[in-house]
Amino acid sequence: MEAIRKRNNSEYFGKFKNSILILFLCGLFPSCGGPGNSKTPSELEDNSTTLMSDWPLFRGDPELQGVSPETLSAPLELVWTYESAVGEGKRRAPIEASAVVKDGIVYVGTLGSEFLALNLKDGSEVWKIETEGPTSAPAAIHDGIVYFGDTYGYVYALDAKTGSQVWQYETDGKIEGGVNILISEEASRVFIGSHDYFLYCFDAKSGEILWKEETGNYIVSTPSIVKSGGSEAVSFGGCDGLLYILRADGKGERQEVEIGSYIANSAAVRDGIAYLAHNGGEIVAIEVATGEEVWKVPTGVEYTASPAVDETHLFVAGPDKRLVAYDRVLGEESWEFLAPRSLDASPVITGDTIWQGGMDGRIYAVSRTDGSELWNFEVGSQIKASPAVSRGTLVVCGQDGVVYAFR
Repeated sequence: MEAIRKRNNSEYFGKFKNSILILFLCGLFPSCGGPGNSKTPSELEDNSTTLMSDWPLFRGDPELQGVSPETLSAPLELVWTYESAVGEGKRRAPIEASAVVKDGIVYVGTLGSEFLALNLKDGSEVWKIETEGPTSAPAAIHDGIVYFGDTYGYVYALDAKTGSQVWQYETDGKIEGGVNILISEEASRVFIGSHDYFLYCFDAKSGEILWKEETGNYIVSTPSIVKSGGSEAVSFGGCDGLLYILRADGKGERQEVEIGSYIANSAAVRDGIAYLAHNGGEIVAIEVATGEEVWKVPTGVEYTASPAVDETHLFVAGPDKRLVAYDRVLGEESWEFLAPRSLDASPVITGDTIWQGGMDGRIYAVSRTDGSELWNFEVGSQIKASPAVSRGTLVVCGQDGVVYAFR
């Protein structure tokens, strides 16, 4: 715990930490070093001020920190929109899932039982497939395969370029949580939870179940992956009021941390600490290696959005209309941003700016330093999905069934 209490606020230290984050993400997802290859229809024009990064899974990285290595500053311009349309009347299908982006392609599922692949450059449709049921959770992409689950309980693995099926598995319950991926030279693993009470670990290539772990209720969160005790651990919350911590290889005994309330979102992990804002009106910091509580802040707010965490602060959005910055070491409130309506989407950090979708139909740019409003744009529809940031573009989806892209 001593490491988390050490501070160095010098300019050099800040640049060093940002460089480490960029190197980590580029090492984990190699394509972030540059645009897609010449066969990708969505290759964007590079320039000296734009980092060509990807956003290949929910919250951007396996620890679900919600931090982009890019610097994206307000104001932005709306550059394209895509309207999902299903049925004979071509009605729009609401989109609650957060988009993910890889190699210049945007991937997102809709409540109209469609899964979309869109060109990040101009919003044109690359491919579209029908799914067994609606999709409300984010996907993840690795090694040419996109993974996601739908509310009929199916787990999909599709070819990222064509949408053709690689493998599919049917669980015994709805899937409302996103996918996380542990990348390994031996065999990469895909993690996803279901309403059938199980967390599943699949072989990413074959779809073989490597192991599954039963809990006491539904799992609706996206699992976090973190290095712990010399090995990788998976951390996730359940509707049984427990935060589970278990080895990614499925071996050994699991840890169960009593939270005491429904956990409807995902934990952000940094420096071995899992930060959780749960339905029981508390924000909690827990040391992954030991399961011990570091600090806890009672707020009385029933959280559904997942927090974001940077080097010094935790950022939490809630139905109380507030986006709040907390000192991540002490748990003390640093500032608040107050919106007109509930904030159900998870915040995303780029440089000195936090991007936050609101149920008032606006996307906000908020100062990372003091919480002041820098800019907003009205899309005219409630926003439950979190933004995705890639290649100088911010993508956010609305309840009106429209995908919006800003630069």
